Amino acid sequence: MKKITIANLNIELSAADKQFLQARFKNYENLNFNKKDMILKTTIMDNILVPQGKIIDRVNLCTIMDLGENKRCRYIEDRENGQIVSVICYNKDYSEVEIKLLKDRKHQVFDLTDFEYIYTGAAFADRLTEIGGVVLHGSSIAYQGKGVIFSANSGVGKSTHTGLWKERFKDQVTIVNDDKPAIRFYDNVPYMFGTPWSGKTDLNTNICVPLKAIVFIQRSESNSIEMLNVRESIFNLTAQIFRPYYDTEIGEKTLDMIDKIIKTVPIYRLNCSISQEAVTTVLNELYGGE
Repeated sequence: MKKITIANLNIELSAADKQFLQARFKNYENLNFNKKDMILKTTIMDNILVPQGKIIDRVNLCTIMDLGENKRCRYIEDRENGQIVSVICYNKDYSEVEIKLLKDRKHQVFDLTDFEYIYTGAAFADRLTEIGGVVLHGSSIAYQGKGVIFSANSGVGKSTHTGLWKERFKDQVTIVNDDKPAIRFYDNVPYMFGTPWSGKTDLNTNICVPLKAIVFIQRSESNSIEMLNVRESIFNLTAQIFRPYYDTEIGEKTLDMIDKIIKTVPIYRLNCSISQEAVTTVLNELYGGE
């Protein structure tokens, strides 16, 4: 198994597509830890049988089951033929997760490597939330030793905006993660971490910085920024923080983390164009100018 540390979470990883995932996880390798926080394994199978257990819930094509002895699983069926295409087995605190993928699964968009990448990222997010953290959908930077996450729905321009920061400040700006940075608290101080799950790109850096602000982006012809109130912050964070539909307890812990973030992190709405003026608008608000 490969030893990696992500957001101070020590993980023993066994990947199916070793070439792709080892390349993604290379900068997170840590051969020195003794105490592991998580075991994460992926297996490719020729055939997947229906797990034996008590059905807890069904959500669309996903069935969630209690397997006994503090273990659960969820399996997904093919929409057309009902064949099981994936099973994720885990203990209730997500410290051990095994992902089983059907070898011959057909999908219009994703291949097996994509599914492994997606499911391992979800497993990491579950474990992180269990111990006190969250994964937020956003493109994040480190500037002047502090982290800023720019969040929005896909296609709005998060990566484009952080790219403008990189273009302007060169090596003074680090892209921490282009899609899924992690947030954890230490002594009630929020910190932002890079993770290898960075969406379509491999733009991520294995660093930790104090989280200065979260900025939700909206496209506009003019540039302006305003701080959100509690209600608006809850609405925006709930929409962009990974929250599992298959585990009520993790969902409640996600809400606790949202409350903690709102109490400690300034949260803004940025109406912006694709321009350096948009960068200046944020810079003036958060850093008092260059």
